[in-house]
Amino acid sequence: MKIVQVLATSGGVGGLEQHTFNLVNELSLSNEVHIIAHPCYADKFNPQVIFHAVDFARSRWNIMLLWQLAQLIKTIQPQIVHAQAGKASELIARIRPFLADVKIVTTVHGTKKNKSAYLVGDAVIAVSKALTQGIPVNKAKVVYNGVYPQPILSFDKKLNLKKSIETQFPNLDSNKKIVMCIGRLEPVKNIALLIQAMQKIDANLWIVGDGSLRQSLEAQVSQQQMQDRVTFLGFRTDARDLLQVADVVVLSSDREGFPLAMVEALQADKVMASTKVNGVIEWLPKKYLADIGDAQGLKAAIENALNQTSQLDFQPLFSRAKAELTVEAMTQQTLQVYQQLLSV
Repeated sequence: MKIVQVLATSGGVGGLEQHTFNLVNELSLSNEVHIIAHPCYADKFNPQVIFHAVDFARSRWNIMLLWQLAQLIKTIQPQIVHAQAGKASELIARIRPFLADVKIVTTVHGTKKNKSAYLVGDAVIAVSKALTQGIPVNKAKVVYNGVYPQPILSFDKKLNLKKSIETQFPNLDSNKKIVMCIGRLEPVKNIALLIQAMQKIDANLWIVGDGSLRQSLEAQVSQQQMQDRVTFLGFRTDARDLLQVADVVVLSSDREGFPLAMVEALQADKVMASTKVNGVIEWLPKKYLADIGDAQGLKAAIENALNQTSQLDFQPLFSRAKAELTVEAMTQQTLQVYQQLLSV
């Protein structure tokens, strides 16, 4: 099968980008896969993937961008064109009249009020059930995000990793349990809510990630006199290893599509607490969920997770995540969507 994937972001690596890298690389093992993406992502793909560099920093209304994209796809002559997220879907929608004899797939990765651009797709994949709202039933397909399994660290390696952090941040009490969040320090992740929820919880909070709100969040920690329990670890390339040191993993976001942090946590056998964002509400039991923006509710959810010593509520989820939330499963389900379109 000859497939073109379109990733129209122009810098940074978040859940959307990681999803695309994983999907494209896995698809390329058994298909001819072309990726049209910003040149900054050229090193993210396997040698089998055919990379086409396009400057997607330009506006989605840019005539030269639209012309270049249309010409590239016409030259490749794929059977499937798959647009990842909103901008890519809008661009493909505008050049659709010039793309004959090709099936279009679009993927919704986040909460969007207006999904009209996605409807150019002969099939529309949503990364959680909630995101299918507004999409015709005959087009809508749900394919959860998946990740590659992370090697399990030995007890000694986890202990050494924990000690290295505690040596770096001697203000922390090493006897306390560890609550961890991993994500960009941006408004949508609402880390300020998490800090507020942690005020009266006797545990350390490790915040992994960086972003524009770091200074204000550090000021909040100082103002609330939580410096002995909260630490900012910044961006870490070993975030998935760090996850294995946590006692509880927390999401405090205002919006999500299907958070990779949840996938990684469940695959690492970590109990969780979260706000009621898309994807998460389809997986976690209610007692570990809080209304969006509700600090007291999030505090209660975190306490429930910290007290879940036997992990009974989560054991079925750990097994399900290892079976369903993998790159292989995500890729096979996506291929099934392609095959169904081509068989019509």
